[in-house]
Amino acid sequence: MTKRTVKLDQIRIDGETQFRKKIVQKNINHYAECMEDGDVFPPMQVTFDGSEYWLWNGFHRYHAYKKLDVVEIEIEYRPGTKEDAQDLALGANKDHGFGLTKEDKKNKVQWALSQDRHKDLSNIQLAKLCEVSETFVAAERNPEVRKKQEQNRLAHYQKKISGTTESSSTGGQESSSTGSAESSSTGLEPKPSILDGNAPDDEELKANELAMKSDMDAITKLLESDDALATAYQDIKRLNHLVAQKDVRIASIMREKSECIKLCQKLQKENDKLKGKK
Repeated sequence: MTKRTVKLDQIRIDGETQFRKKIVQKNINHYAECMEDGDVFPPMQVTFDGSEYWLWNGFHRYHAYKKLDVVEIEIEYRPGTKEDAQDLALGANKDHGFGLTKEDKKNKVQWALSQDRHKDLSNIQLAKLCEVSETFVAAERNPEVRKKQEQNRLAHYQKKISGTTESSSTGGQESSSTGSAESSSTGLEPKPSILDGNAPDDEELKANELAMKSDMDAITKLLESDDALATAYQDIKRLNHLVAQKDVRIASIMREKSECIKLCQKLQKENDKLKGKK
């Protein structure tokens, strides 16, 4: 894409290129504060049809610039129509900015399905266009599929809860009695347990990894199922990102400080040598 400086008022935001259910004012305020502090933001992204600039990525930034009465701003543009901007906007905000809520994702999939140019696309093609999963598109396209997915999720959670309960209530007794029986009947020592101080084998590690992944998937689905939780989750990720940026900057400053000290020590030694020669 090509960069160019244009007047903010030249950028069109009324072309159905914003698929969030709402623009969040506190996010605008946060961006505006960062801009006032000197933080540099990436250029907003638009398409240019020869006369109009259609914004498809950077709406919170746009409103933050408006709040600060910014007149001109650098943009990244590519040749394209309003429809091109709409299609690009369907895939925006996947890995950056303030993430999308479940309602935002539903909104863009439903919008895409309502367009003649997209209604005959396959679930895979729509998922790629909207940057969501194929199962998500299938559920939005067919209520019966959504109902079946919900039933499967419920059955999965019930099975998981049931298995955890049975394991906690009977596992200890079974392992104890089984181990004693095997030991007495075969004369062999029971299989070592991780509780005996032995390291877990590959199968145990893999099972634990799968269990953790399943738990994280369940937590993520729970967070995405509620707008308030989803917003809080995105705020946490944003703050963690800012903290990580600060940590990187602090580390860089400390390295610079260390280099400066070394340079000063070197210069001091050279200065001392020159004084000695005199």
